[in-house]
Amino acid sequence: MNMKMKRKWIFLTLLTAMLGAVITACSGSAGSGAGSNASESVTLHFWFPGEGSANEQYFTDAAKAFEAEHPDIKVQTTILPPGAGDIDTKLNAAKLSGTYPDVFSAYLIFMGTRGALDEFLPLDDRIDAWEDKDDISESALAMGRYKGKTVGLGYFAAPEILTYRKDYFQEAGLDPKKPPTDWEELAAYAERLTVKDANGKIVRAGLDVPLNNASSFFESFMRQNGSPIIDEAKEVPVFADEPSVEAFRYLADLYNKVAIPYNYEKKDTAPFVSGNSAMSFLTNSTISNMIKNHPELKDQLGYAPVLEQKEKYAFTGYRLFTIGKTSKHPEEAWKFIEFMMSKEQMWKRYEALQIPVVRKSLEQRFIEDRPEINAVLVDYVKYGKGKPITPFTSTYNKYIHQAYEETLTGAKSPEQALKDAQDGLVKELETIR
Repeated sequence: MNMKMKRKWIFLTLLTAMLGAVITACSGSAGSGAGSNASESVTLHFWFPGEGSANEQYFTDAAKAFEAEHPDIKVQTTILPPGAGDIDTKLNAAKLSGTYPDVFSAYLIFMGTRGALDEFLPLDDRIDAWEDKDDISESALAMGRYKGKTVGLGYFAAPEILTYRKDYFQEAGLDPKKPPTDWEELAAYAERLTVKDANGKIVRAGLDVPLNNASSFFESFMRQNGSPIIDEAKEVPVFADEPSVEAFRYLADLYNKVAIPYNYEKKDTAPFVSGNSAMSFLTNSTISNMIKNHPELKDQLGYAPVLEQKEKYAFTGYRLFTIGKTSKHPEEAWKFIEFMMSKEQMWKRYEALQIPVVRKSLEQRFIEDRPEINAVLVDYVKYGKGKPITPFTSTYNKYIHQAYEETLTGAKSPEQALKDAQDGLVKELETIR
């Protein structure tokens, strides 16, 4: 080998060694999971439904607070439209384009519809290893289970509380400190509280019994009477049972005796909100808006405990944190969820958005902050159950709403209405499947 060739060989050998050292240094001690390299910054994509400026401000600030605690993790927030249908469209597009969010604040309906499509990462192993697990309300843990797997962690409980006017109670000779606790008392109170004009027309309802879009109203009565509504394990509708028939008959009787019809989806149009009803099932946000717009009502509103018939149930909607099945950063996503479920963030959500806490260790502080309503809210969260978790909840809603409206208007008996609805749903599901 001549001198020129020897120098060239030495140069190439040194260059190869230097490149190997650089590659080794850059690789570091990377773990098995994506995003585990501490020398690189990870970006999480967090999507949540928009619902007013306070809601958007809280989640934006929370993401920044998390980044401050975890400098190697960035959180990019995306504010979604509030409607479930619009969110579905966004998720479909994200799925096709490979841009599904790492962390998604999901409505309860998505546990069934999206859970059935295997879009969420099972969280059971992480929850089991989480030292704070036993401090979380059982209902918050149960809400995210689909077919034996936990695919969402409940954080935003939205119970519908039986609210009443104390002054109307006193006017009717009822003790405002003793609200109804079961169906018999509710019916008796409602009849006594109903005000009619000289022609027998109801001018002030004893109880708001909605006519349209009312499944989150009447499902709690079905469950209180012992109906499972849907066999969620087998994904089979069973609402044409005797407990549901009895519940529909009970509500139809109340509707015809004590109520002013309205659409349950339009909460602000409930007769109670305008002073034209003595009792109503209201969300915490509706109650807060009423007091904000009419401060004089603050001391006139009372809150009844969860009704109990054969069982004790309340309708409680939920939002849940999920991790996208395709996320490249599941460990970092779980860190973010742990942060959002911390005592500090849970209390900040309560202060900013009046969201009930789902940590047992915060319950006493929560009750002491607003004793009259919060003591009741704890009960509603404890006994809360939301919509059935199935892949066909939207289709189910179509049939059950029709059966309810047919029953209340007398178009069909509750037995026939529920049977026809269940048969129609089963037949449609057979064509879909």
